[in-house]
Amino acid sequence: MDFEKIAEYIRSGAKPSENIGVELEHFITCENGKSADYDGENGVGEVLEGLARFFDEKFYSEGRLIALSNGRYHLTLEPAAQLEISIEPLEFIDEIEAVYDEFIGLIAPELKKRGLRLVTLGYRPSGRVADMELIPKKRYEFMDRYFRQTGSHGINMMRGTASAQVSIDYTDESDCIKKFRLANALAPLFAMLTDNSPVYEDKPYSGRMVRTMIWSDVDGDRCGIVPGGIDRDFSVEKYAEYILDVPAIFVERGGSAVYTGDKKIRELYTEMTTEDVEHVLSMVFPDVRLKRYIEIRPADSMPIEYTLSYAALVKGIFRQMDEVCGYINIDSITDEDAENAKAELIKNGFDANVYGKSAHEILTYLLETAEKSLEERDGKYLEKMTKIVKAKTTLKEGLRF
Repeated sequence: MDFEKIAEYIRSGAKPSENIGVELEHFITCENGKSADYDGENGVGEVLEGLARFFDEKFYSEGRLIALSNGRYHLTLEPAAQLEISIEPLEFIDEIEAVYDEFIGLIAPELKKRGLRLVTLGYRPSGRVADMELIPKKRYEFMDRYFRQTGSHGINMMRGTASAQVSIDYTDESDCIKKFRLANALAPLFAMLTDNSPVYEDKPYSGRMVRTMIWSDVDGDRCGIVPGGIDRDFSVEKYAEYILDVPAIFVERGGSAVYTGDKKIRELYTEMTTEDVEHVLSMVFPDVRLKRYIEIRPADSMPIEYTLSYAALVKGIFRQMDEVCGYINIDSITDEDAENAKAELIKNGFDANVYGKSAHEILTYLLETAEKSLEERDGKYLEKMTKIVKAKTTLKEGLRF
């Protein structure tokens, strides 16, 4: 059955490592702050063309360059030409930093000669999403069409947001589920800690966690917390069943994308190939996503020094997973509790009551726990997150330490 193929695919990701992966999305803007489009003489498409000579693999859509890869990291474009770097999992944070620095060394001249710059924020710094075009990719065209029926913020998610995602490995199926449950419970706290969205639709934004607000109104079938994802009896099979019950939006047939609307994935496949499994796993966008690794998705895009600090925090927490699970009493936490935590954090920030404790207390504990578990090589990167928690002031609220 298809759910068994999905479950087995996830199980096959088990590996005896503590490697950590980072994906960081950027906006590209003109010197006057205006968002750069994909098209045009000085557009994002031209930036990729300028970089292409440095990469072995080049990927095109409708004859246009949209992605590059050299095996160690990949550059891809999000729906409205946000540029994402995906760094292959590495053992140490300074190795991730070195790869990112290499990327900056390559892209900086291409940006400079076009009067462009990279911006790391959770929401687009200028312009309104209704005025922004999608890059030439059928996947995004179909998603845009579908999300207009399922919520009122799909257009904001696709055109206006940027994230910092951290991926962690698991040693076996049991380890995978333990980490998945804990990541879901902590996701609301991660979102608040990394809040870096001071602007929304070209105006200052006074609230908190705008990306959390947006994602809550995109598509309830495929966003938020995976149903039952924090429960003690959650399993890889239940995640696979969740995938099969999500509307597909589109499928790949004969090398082309075909729109399928609200037909569920289980209705559209008689037998799944590995490529089919990889496709359907990529078409859900929960707070925490399973592939052949665990992808933790709630953080806003942040400057690299903050992104690396966040990655170090995640690494340290999951080294002490059993201790952290006991501290928050994870077996007593439900999906509803985690959703309520989001609302509390949006309202009260560090002073929010989360799982019976203050958010500030939990985050302080998490940082102390991570610091104890990491060697100095990784532990030194915790500084930026530590300063945010001590000051009880996020990047969004104006501090640049």
